[in-house]
Amino acid sequence: MFKQCVDISAIGTWLGGTVFILLMMLTATSAHAVPSFARQSGLQCSTCHTVFPELTPFGRQFKLRGFSMSTPKPENASFFDKIPVSALLQISRTSTKSTGTAGATSADFPRDDDTLVQTAGLYYAGKITDKSGALVQYNYDGIERSWGIEMADIRYASTATLGKELVYGVTLNNAPTMSDIYNSTPVWSFPNVDSAGVMPAASTMLDMALMSQVGGVGVYGLWDNLLYGEVALYRTADTGAFRLLGLGVPTDNILKGSAPYWRFALQHETGAHSFSVGTYGMISKIYADNQDFSLGTNRFKDVALDGQYQFIDGDHTFSTHATWIREKQEWDASFPMMMTSNASTILRTFRADIRYNYMRQWGGGLQYFQTRGDKDALLYNDGEMMPMPVMGSANGSPNNRGWVAELNFLPRHDIKLALRYTGYTQFNGASKNYDGFGRDASDNNSIYLLSWLMF
Repeated sequence: MFKQCVDISAIGTWLGGTVFILLMMLTATSAHAVPSFARQSGLQCSTCHTVFPELTPFGRQFKLRGFSMSTPKPENASFFDKIPVSALLQISRTSTKSTGTAGATSADFPRDDDTLVQTAGLYYAGKITDKSGALVQYNYDGIERSWGIEMADIRYASTATLGKELVYGVTLNNAPTMSDIYNSTPVWSFPNVDSAGVMPAASTMLDMALMSQVGGVGVYGLWDNLLYGEVALYRTADTGAFRLLGLGVPTDNILKGSAPYWRFALQHETGAHSFSVGTYGMISKIYADNQDFSLGTNRFKDVALDGQYQFIDGDHTFSTHATWIREKQEWDASFPMMMTSNASTILRTFRADIRYNYMRQWGGGLQYFQTRGDKDALLYNDGEMMPMPVMGSANGSPNNRGWVAELNFLPRHDIKLALRYTGYTQFNGASKNYDGFGRDASDNNSIYLLSWLMF
């Protein structure tokens, strides 16, 4: 019997646990005990965020200026009001439409229908000096069942006058687009938190493939609140000072040397409206084998376009974001080893979303996503001639298409409850029988429940 819907009793278990923790938070936390950035600045979370983690124009300035903006603390301020430490707790449940197709095993759905602590961790989030600060998250990952550095962005910033004001700085971080101030690029884009559902086989290097596995140093600047630019170099976080940036995170993709990254954008703000359009990209060489570097590297060139529009007026916030990434993949090492069918391939990803929130309390978002690429029977079946159940592609295509719908409720600015539905109309190259074992794209549709607490 295929599982076609969410177990109602399981939802009750998740809701019961969430309500209990929510009540504990609401009764144990005073109105002023918000996360450390808010305590440092003396401002409400809604000053920097529409609904976290999406940034407002002020929030983007706060990040650009090195997380260091602050207000003096009164003498009677509590100990916790004076330290730059916050915490988070995410409790979630993912239910996939069908887990019983031919060839599928429990290993293909390791956390499906589990109510789990998806993330529990600590932030160092705040000022270091008058011109520097950091956002560093160390946490337990309940999906991977491991501890590690999830994100790190350590900054120094200052200002100068070049006809108009130039805000400039240096960032040390652990993922391409981690340092970005817009919510249209991969690290900070909707829906912000991954579920434990089945994911398509193909993704570009820029699209989170190096997350927490690298360390990079970049320089950036925003001139006249109009032109933004950033250039950086990334290296695998396995030696020297970069080792701490990848602490506890398995290194699936090892860079040869440095990978250059760039980011340029034009932005404008007028009244309740703000928008940006830009480009970003990266060139990387990745070893074909993590253990034997003598086998050589494959080369990836990612070039992307993105844009966002944001409207904030009283109780209403609306935003829309889009990104398009084109990756040229040159299989200089994998093709001679017969791990790919082609010497080079192209992969393209497109995502667009809209979000609306009322009183920063009720709302949600809708996203359309699509990936298109060259067919490669070996590449998208882990080097095997025959496809695998669930994660394989019978026709060797990476194409996928679908949509995400999410509803949010925030009883407080630091607590988010979410209900998400992900629907696939194409998965790993087909709508029907995509893996050759009878599994359809819609079998990977999922419902995701999340409670996200910041304190």
